[in-house]
Amino acid sequence: MKRQLSVWVLIAAIFLTACQSGSVTGEVFTSEAGEFSIATPAPLEETQQSVETPAGPVEIYTFTAEAEETAYVVAYSDYPPAMVNEVDPQELLDSSRDGAVANLGGTLENEEVIDLNGNPGRSLVISTSANQAQSATINSRIYLVDNRLYQILVVTPAGADATESSAAFLDSFNLE
Repeated sequence: MKRQLSVWVLIAAIFLTACQSGSVTGEVFTSEAGEFSIATPAPLEETQQSVETPAGPVEIYTFTAEAEETAYVVAYSDYPPAMVNEVDPQELLDSSRDGAVANLGGTLENEEVIDLNGNPGRSLVISTSANQAQSATINSRIYLVDNRLYQILVVTPAGADATESSAAFLDSFNLE
């Protein structure tokens, strides 16, 4: 579990270093397979990778967009239902949070317990300097919906004023 979460966070950190200026399209993206929609400032590109976990291989579906110096990411993974049913959802979210912070060598700046349509979640702000050339702030939300873990995040250079665009992206995430 921690490994999957760390993968998406590290991917986001890598995207931060490669961000190019881009135009904002303001489109709504819907993933039928992922069962979600989100308003995105630029077209999302999908990638998929398999990660080995103690519960066996888990597929991670990642959708990324870049606009200005900001990376926007939505990822989801489906875990074996039996594994998820054996763990308290809050403990699973705590573990995901702790793994993200540890793997980034970051600092948890803020955390709120949230929910999405009755599904448990976390809102996190993590600061990191995983890329020595650029420190970053990661605003993220994670939700556990049945056996699916959704991860939505916005990665910006530290000190950048991206509060409005981050909130708009994060707040627009909906289950379909």
